[in-house]
Amino acid sequence: MGKEAFLKKVSEYPRVLLDTSIPVYFLQKVVPYSVLIEPLFRLIEEQAIEARLSVITEAELLVGPLRKNDEESLSLVQAFLNDFPGINVVPVSRPIAQEAAKLRAGRGLPLPDALIIATAKVSGCRAVISNDLMWAKTEVLPVVPLDDYCGE
Repeated sequence: MGKEAFLKKVSEYPRVLLDTSIPVYFLQKVVPYSVLIEPLFRLIEEQAIEARLSVITEAELLVGPLRKNDEESLSLVQAFLNDFPGINVVPVSRPIAQEAAKLRAGRGLPLPDALIIATAKVSGCRAVISNDLMWAKTEVLPVVPLDDYCGE
């Protein structure tokens, strides 16, 4: 489908949740996803769309640099989490925990995935940008998978 189709699709949603892979692809400039991710983050930076991250994603982003004792990468991740315009990290609240429990009970999701999807739902996101095809099967929110738009 390509970059233009991807940007048109994500622009349909005023607030989205970014799965953990999305900031990883952005921070590490992962090809082929960087073709989609860089303009996505420009839209977020310009606040054309709002982006949410679960605090679970924050923890996941910090693990690699901490495990490797990589201060430069750790600083990059922390600056991204603290300062990138248009991105808000959402902590786990009781309503999010309760929604995650419903997702685990009804759909069998692992707890981290259930918490991330519940964060999207409770924080008013209209879609999730992810490459996890299992999430699309939950039918909780529309999922915009990057792989559907890569290759053109």
